Amino acid sequence: MNADRLDHTIRDVLHHWTPDDPGAPADIADRVVRRRRRRNLARVTGAALGLAGITFGAVLVTGAGGDDKARPPARVSERSTLLWRTTLPGMSWDACTTGPGAVYCRGEEYDGIGVDARTGKIVWQHKAKDVNGGSSPAGALPGVRDGILYTYADHAPGTSGAGTDLVALDIDSRRVLWKHELADDSRSSASAVLFDGGILANSPTFRSVVALDDRTGRTLWTYSWDKADCDHAAIGGVPYLMCSPDSEESPRRSTVVRLDPATGEPRTVASVEGPTAYIGTDGDAILLGGMAGGQQFLSDPGPATLTRVDVGSGQVSQHRVDGLPMGVVADGVILTPGGNGDAVAYSADDGKRLWSRDLGLKLRTEPGDPTMRELPSAAAVDLGTRMAYYLGPSGRLVGLDLDSGAVRWRGRVPVPESPVEGGIAPELMLYERGLIGQVGGELFRIRPEPAEAGS
Repeated sequence: MNADRLDHTIRDVLHHWTPDDPGAPADIADRVVRRRRRRNLARVTGAALGLAGITFGAVLVTGAGGDDKARPPARVSERSTLLWRTTLPGMSWDACTTGPGAVYCRGEEYDGIGVDARTGKIVWQHKAKDVNGGSSPAGALPGVRDGILYTYADHAPGTSGAGTDLVALDIDSRRVLWKHELADDSRSSASAVLFDGGILANSPTFRSVVALDDRTGRTLWTYSWDKADCDHAAIGGVPYLMCSPDSEESPRRSTVVRLDPATGEPRTVASVEGPTAYIGTDGDAILLGGMAGGQQFLSDPGPATLTRVDVGSGQVSQHRVDGLPMGVVADGVILTPGGNGDAVAYSADDGKRLWSRDLGLKLRTEPGDPTMRELPSAAAVDLGTRMAYYLGPSGRLVGLDLDSGAVRWRGRVPVPESPVEGGIAPELMLYERGLIGQVGGELFRIRPEPAEAGS
């Protein structure tokens, strides 16, 4: 779905939620749309809509067994080592990613900046051109591979409709190797995906993707489709499309399509009834969510269907769930943000709720508007220690046991107090034996020491 159509959808959902409610903020739809342009759909829309009471099921789950919030362990560790903290230049930062020995970020004034992961020292910068136009922030960066940082920049800097280029920056020389124009201003994790042999990106036209050579930007192949919105992912180095009908006139089926890495030849892996939302991948399986209660929109509360597609065999399994889980998928667990600073874990196999937990990150609400609350980061999961870590805008951190939801660690990094920005989340990334976090213009690396599970 392109940016403008997605904005209209969000507005329609919010106005549909409360068309006549005098207690609802009059401009909530436009405010959420504006905030969406500052973060990708996964980091803002699901969470911000949840604050408005229409999340993808996370805050509506009750279950037959009642409240099953996990009991805390006997001991919660507060031990950690803050390795460094760095204040980035510029006023606004969107997204970061890690690479060998470094962390890379993108902001309004910089298409890329490199920070030494050992010392926190800024080692290089690539400034954006003409930051006074209509620049759109990124919700994610495509990543780093073979000495190249893939980032985003304005296609027409300084103009009101600047557009977006996918940019390949050589890390050693700091040169731009190539640019590729995207069809819209979507700068999410699905806008460009690394696969074995290239990078899959939105093409300059809608409903089309192009495979690009990593180093030269040369077009390897293209693939187009009709009457659907498609997300992109790579599993085992192979690119896939998860496509859902984009209108009532479209065929009312969703498909998972495998694209041959060398030729782009499509093969339909599976097809399911009705529109779906792409949740994520779990090993060799793709997870989709769909409506099961006659809802008008995927974001409407009510029963849902969790669909699991094995990309090897094409086998499809479907499970009825109380609400649609959306979030980070890690080793069979879907970690979904709740609407009040909590986290809910669901099984990626059958959608069963595993546990729920108040993160205790003391998230603030905007003065005079309790519907707009600060958000925690998405979960950063360490499978070695079975920990799911979260970061709040105040610099507070918490580490939960992935299997039980029990709190095993709490920490805090001193960051400057900033005004409340409801609907905006910090960023947290796993790096070696610790974490790298970004809160506004503050970047830090910390090594937590969680309590042993069940201690």
